[in-house]
Amino acid sequence: MSVAQWLVRTEHGNNGDVVADAAASAAPSEFDFSNTSHIAAVDALLALRAASGKPVGELTARELREAAVAADPEDSCLVAEIGPVQDAWGEWADLLADAAYSPAGASELLERRHKATTPSAGSAGPLSAEAEALVVALVHALAVDRPASLVVNDGLAPSLASELVGQLNDDVEVVASSQPEGRRIRRRLLCAGLISPIEHIVSGGPRLSVERLPLSGATSASEILQAVDELALGMKDQDRAIVVAPATVLAGPLATDANLARTDVLRTGRVRAIVKLPAGLVVSSPREHLALWVLGRETGHVAVADRVTAVAGLTDNALTEASRSDLINDVLAALGSVQGMRSHAFRFARLVRTSSLIASRGPLVPDTGAPRAQRLPARDLPALLDQAHLSLGEDAPAAEPVPASTPALTRTGAEELITGRHLRVISGTRLSADEVTESGLVVVGVDDLDDPSRIGQRRLEPLAFAGKHPSTHLTVAGDVVFRTSPTAKAWVDPDGSKVVAYPARVLRISAADPGGLVPEIIAADINRSAGGPASWRRWQLRRVPPILTAPLRTALVDLAARRESLLRRTRALDSYTELLTDAVVAGVVAFPHTDTDAETKH
Repeated sequence: MSVAQWLVRTEHGNNGDVVADAAASAAPSEFDFSNTSHIAAVDALLALRAASGKPVGELTARELREAAVAADPEDSCLVAEIGPVQDAWGEWADLLADAAYSPAGASELLERRHKATTPSAGSAGPLSAEAEALVVALVHALAVDRPASLVVNDGLAPSLASELVGQLNDDVEVVASSQPEGRRIRRRLLCAGLISPIEHIVSGGPRLSVERLPLSGATSASEILQAVDELALGMKDQDRAIVVAPATVLAGPLATDANLARTDVLRTGRVRAIVKLPAGLVVSSPREHLALWVLGRETGHVAVADRVTAVAGLTDNALTEASRSDLINDVLAALGSVQGMRSHAFRFARLVRTSSLIASRGPLVPDTGAPRAQRLPARDLPALLDQAHLSLGEDAPAAEPVPASTPALTRTGAEELITGRHLRVISGTRLSADEVTESGLVVVGVDDLDDPSRIGQRRLEPLAFAGKHPSTHLTVAGDVVFRTSPTAKAWVDPDGSKVVAYPARVLRISAADPGGLVPEIIAADINRSAGGPASWRRWQLRRVPPILTAPLRTALVDLAARRESLLRRTRALDSYTELLTDAVVAGVVAFPHTDTDAETKH
């Protein structure tokens, strides 16, 4: 430091800030960057300088304490730390603030130097820039409702907490713990001028909580989930919360005890979105995956069995600005009403029944990517087809295929088929809830594609529908009704004369030039394809030689009818089995006694 002062005094060199720069890389002899109390003491001096607007280097120990009490009468972050301050540390704090151009910059410098002296924190280590950007953007999106308070837990780095507060309105109350980590966060906010030395405490009002778990690398899954459970149970309807923790805890398979703890949280109905993030977002644990839970109000007045949760896997996606934006849009939709969720075109998320998540003992977020059908070698298909035909027994169709003499057609993109006029896309009709009646035209919506047996439960009065939607065309037999979100799904209408409700759409094969397209094959290809906005343009569809389309359709329709007949018989057998068991147990029916039964009694 004396060398730096000599350079300034003699005007040697070209750096007029050499004293301040030297302060940033040097420290008093008695100061230890690895000592937490030393870091906290100088950090408190920086916060006091920011609060008072005056240098602290010229104050005596008594004056420092009096200034700290005046700035922080409730000792939320300053008074206790000012106690062990050495005489030279105040002057050094002033030099640090000048070198970093602000008390906040000096506080960040201390934090970095301290982290360099501490061992790896594992799962509790600092977040990467991409992860912090996601949390900041999510808080910004959730803060539209102007929360009255921001609750931050001890797992957040002070720099991240400072960025989060900067996204909110000026009168937001910051709630942090009284532990050393919470006091450190408040000091950083004080250094940055984001909170006043004496804050007005806001009573009531919505709260936005941000929790980073675990608080230490050794925290178990049960302890992490207990903390999340306490957070969920303490929330009110207007509150929201973001939880960032290892994916093994929030989204992966768990041991019995931990799985029960996670189930308890899911039963509250407040977990509205579960997101598994890519690896590399924890600096000290680059191979670890993080997961995100977003908590909010329960799904309105929907029955527990019908509640849904948005689930997304981004393990194969980089957290770019565009992907962050799309993910946040998915999360915001998940926090809305069930109707809003159903109408949103999810990019990453899909809606899963909450009851299935509660019952699951495996991972809550499946592997990303669309399921791919296994392609068998063409030379093996005839023999395998013969074996499958024999195994059907009396259920086998009468018509058997013979060796082909025509060459196979290649897969073709849906967009190319539309351009070639082999295929046509027809948009669904925007319907309102008051149009639905108990009889009339059958409605097919995106939800019906998950369970086609439900088709027919919603209907429209024909004359009223025609008057309100005069340009809408009904389906024809062979139309493929499809959706792209939250997953790709398709169903072939066997009869036609149905109304397709937006956002569902129709793929209609040209009767004049079908191009080798078969509706059932198109539906199968869609069900194996990836979903998402405009994904249908990229779908690759299989074709067959035009001469084979009609006989293949006949065979497929026949097989579908046989399958439906078998399903009806199976359901009838299941129903009879259940009723028979209940009736015998209830004592209302019995079986006739046989001779063997009589001999057994004697």
